[in-house]
Amino acid sequence: MTLAGFEKLTERAVVFSCEKSALVGIVHEPEVPGILGVVIIVAGGPQYRVGAHRQFVLLARKLASEGVPVIRFDHRGTGDSDGNYHGFNDMGSDIRKAVDLLFKEFSGLEKVALWGECESASAAAYYGYTDNRVHGLFLVNPWVRTDAGLAKTYLKHHYRNRFFDPRFWRKVRAGRFSLAKSLGSMTQLILQVVKDRGKNVFNAPTKTEVNLSELPLTQRLEKSLLRFNGGMFVVTSGRDHIAQEYRDFVDTSLLLKKHMQSHNVVVKEIADADHTFSRAEWRRELFDLTQLWLSEVR
Repeated sequence: MTLAGFEKLTERAVVFSCEKSALVGIVHEPEVPGILGVVIIVAGGPQYRVGAHRQFVLLARKLASEGVPVIRFDHRGTGDSDGNYHGFNDMGSDIRKAVDLLFKEFSGLEKVALWGECESASAAAYYGYTDNRVHGLFLVNPWVRTDAGLAKTYLKHHYRNRFFDPRFWRKVRAGRFSLAKSLGSMTQLILQVVKDRGKNVFNAPTKTEVNLSELPLTQRLEKSLLRFNGGMFVVTSGRDHIAQEYRDFVDTSLLLKKHMQSHNVVVKEIADADHTFSRAEWRRELFDLTQLWLSEVR
């Protein structure tokens, strides 16, 4: 199928197998396909291959118009694909099959980049280092949420900002806010942080042969990112608790913080953006960053 405004591009539906489940995807074929392809990975929950605000459709068409073959697909248990939902912690087989299919569809393909946001960004990181065909990771607001991590973020940013906000104290004086209730909630968060202390120690030594899938979320993401030798671009939204949790997570890990300063890693914050880049100007900036970075990976 060709589209108005994208007459030189072809889009076609594909069905491919993953562990006896049928996965549904859309392949975007440029007029002259390049040697680098992109696999767009869908996050969990209610999303499917179209993406929030049709973001994945728009991104795929933009990239294909620049000669980049793209596949966006529903992993098992999402959208139109068969099978049970496995979640981002167990998406490796789905991603591998999508990469396989892209190489099958485009004989001149030499490498791919994975593009994911939120949970699928973490899934991309988990997979990237395991496949030498993956030369780049574009990660948007990676998911690192734990009870303790969320508690730390709220304590560090939400409560601190409120206590120094004059409007907050005006509400308290006017009787329109329960200070006791707020202090009670803050106490519960502090207890959660204390309870978790020592459970997930960053930079703890692990044997080379350890199966990273057995590690807690934060340790697994840290070690997956450290093992990936390709290019990496991390984008965070300025108005998003999930993005703030990720930034706090990096600040906690000395090894990862150093890695994020490597020559092949780019970190960018889009200050006013929300989690899903719901405004057109935020999406344009996100897409432009993607396109510019891919030109360097190529």
